[in-house]
This record gives sequence, C-alpha cells and structure tokens, in this order.
Amino acid sequence: MVELSEIQVLVIDIDDTITDELNRVSIEAIEYIRRLEMNGIMTILASGNALPITKGLAHYIGSSGPTIGEAGCAFEYMNEIYILGDPKRTNEAMDRLKRRFGPRLKEPWSNIYRHVDKAIKPTIPKDKIISVLDDMEDIAVLDSKFAYHIHPKDIDKYSALEVISHLINLPPEYFAAIGDSELDIRLIEKVGYGVAVANSPDELKKAADYITEKERYWGFIEFADMLLKEVGR
Repeated sequence: MVELSEIQVLVIDIDDTITDELNRVSIEAIEYIRRLEMNGIMTILASGNALPITKGLAHYIGSSGPTIGEAGCAFEYMNEIYILGDPKRTNEAMDRLKRRFGPRLKEPWSNIYRHVDKAIKPTIPKDKIISVLDDMEDIAVLDSKFAYHIHPKDIDKYSALEVISHLINLPPEYFAAIGDSELDIRLIEKVGYGVAVANSPDELKKAADYITEKERYWGFIEFADMLLKEVGR
C-alpha cells in the first residue's frame, strides 16, 4: 500500500459506489470527481455495464481517464476500443442458458452493446445458472448486485487496468480504486490503495486497504475528501 499522497489516478465503480438508493448518480459525487480532476487526480470509471453507457457518463460528468466497461472485458482509451476475452465462449454460454431456461431468462437491453460479457437479470437463482455452465471451466458467473454476468473467468477490471497502466506509462501502485461488489475484488487487491464502500460484501472489505464509514456515494465522497486532503492540492 502506498501513501495517499502518491496516488495519481482514482478508478471508480459506478453502481452503488457513486449512486444513491434509487441508482441515480449523485450530483455531489459528480462535483467531487470534477474536484479530483481539477486537482490533478485522473479519474477512471470502471463498470460492469456496457462500454458505451460508461463512456457516455464519463464524458458528461468530466472524468478524463480511460473508461472500463463489461467488468474489464472492454475499455476505451484515446478513442480506441480494446477487447479482452473470447466472445465466442460467452455467446456459447448464453445459448446454453437460453435453451435451458427459455423465456425465464431475461436480458437487459444493454446486451446488444456488449462485446464479451453478457448480463442476465436476476430472475433465476444464481446457483441454477452456475449448474448449467458447470463444465465450462473458463466461464464465471459474477454478481454485480444488479445483474448476473456471464464472464470470462480470467478477465476482470484489473485486467483492463494492467493494459491501461502500460498505455499511460504509470505503474498500478500509483492507482487507487473504490468499489462495492465482487466485480471489484482483484482491482481493490492489486492497486496501490484499495477502498470498499460500507455497503460492500465482506469478501471485498477483506481485500481493501480502507473501508468507508458511509455507504454508496457518501462513502465515495468520504474517501475522495481524504484523497484531496492528502495530496495537498
């Protein structure tokens, strides 16, 4: 863990990290993202959502860094899109689930914009989804708390961040990250300073260097305020 004063980039999850109980992006969180940017801290939005949604949000709220979507399977940097993972395998997994569950399987509209990761609405128990895909050893079923994700087992948000760190020539130890779900675990473990908001599951809290006292966007603001004070800008 590095000192907060050494952090140059903050990677920020979106849902339940900078949103409220109704999943609306907090105006106060946007203000803090802009303050971080104005004080020399690049921000990167990193979501399980489709990349166009995440990129659009980043543009309008003023987040200047690369944008990570699909929990690491797709990211954008300097108007170029990078894809990690094999879409053939996640498509095969989805086809199998559709045959097994038929109309019970509900997909969000955003799936048509996804390159690799596929989302499923939580209308079917997760253990039943896992049992259908049990022999697909390269496929994981992840829970973002808003959807289940059919996802390459070896790809996550940190996978994208490793590539980004080379592209911007900054080692991962100078990144901080904040999140709230199992999609964020390795990211929080591997960056220089990992933060879990108070509404995170225990597994994520165990991986974090700091757990906020407050939940959701108030937790983000709590940490952003700490970071701004430590960098002294």
